[in-house]
Amino acid sequence: MAGTVYVVTGSNRGIGLGLVKVLLSRPSSTIIATVRSEEAHKALKEGISGIAIGPGSSLHVVQLDFSVAVSPKTVRDVIVSTGLVAEEGRGIDVLINNAGGPYPMVTALETQAEHMRAAFETNTIAPLLVFQGLWPLMQKSKIRKLIMVSSSLGSIEQMDPSPAGAYGPSRCAQNWLCKALHQENKDAGLIVIAIHPGWVQTRAGQLVADDWGYSPGPPVTVEESVEGILKVTDGATKESSGKFLTWEGKSLAW
Repeated sequence: MAGTVYVVTGSNRGIGLGLVKVLLSRPSSTIIATVRSEEAHKALKEGISGIAIGPGSSLHVVQLDFSVAVSPKTVRDVIVSTGLVAEEGRGIDVLINNAGGPYPMVTALETQAEHMRAAFETNTIAPLLVFQGLWPLMQKSKIRKLIMVSSSLGSIEQMDPSPAGAYGPSRCAQNWLCKALHQENKDAGLIVIAIHPGWVQTRAGQLVADDWGYSPGPPVTVEESVEGILKVTDGATKESSGKFLTWEGKSLAW
């Protein structure tokens, strides 16, 4: 993966920060990381302090808030403004759509319309618009990998018995888009993976544990999840494209 250009969304904490740390430690890796605010940018800078940066690697941070719809053109313009990629030059090799948000893990009967709208905005619409904006830049690369960080709570066939509120449906719709993007763009060389990162020890993961009254909390560390996500990402091929996988590389039912 030497000389790879990555875009990672939602990079200031949790899984996103963990991904940036590992990618930045690799040699010849260029990471364009998105954050939603100046405060988040500061958190990212603090989070990577002390990291041994790999030879020839660099991190570039841009601000994009996906809690509201951001047009594909705006996404592309912001990424191009770094000067690292261009529609007539260097492209993006790997896009990791990690940004997302948890919502109250209540029953479908209790789920509020405002939470449903917000969940779809962040977990479904934003990843699609990001890809739409960056696909022209990804086509400049021979790698062309799209990794959608999703959740097993978006599976219909293996529906978890615990309530998932608006979060489950938003991830389910995101998974549908992954399959559609694979089918529509596989001949153009796009490799798409929807990945369940595990129940991770992050702020979001703990909020879920609190809603479910689960103790001692999420079982998977950020480091374990990130290692698995990147192993799946590095090993993704056209044969594995269009699949729903766990961070351990196991298949999940849609």
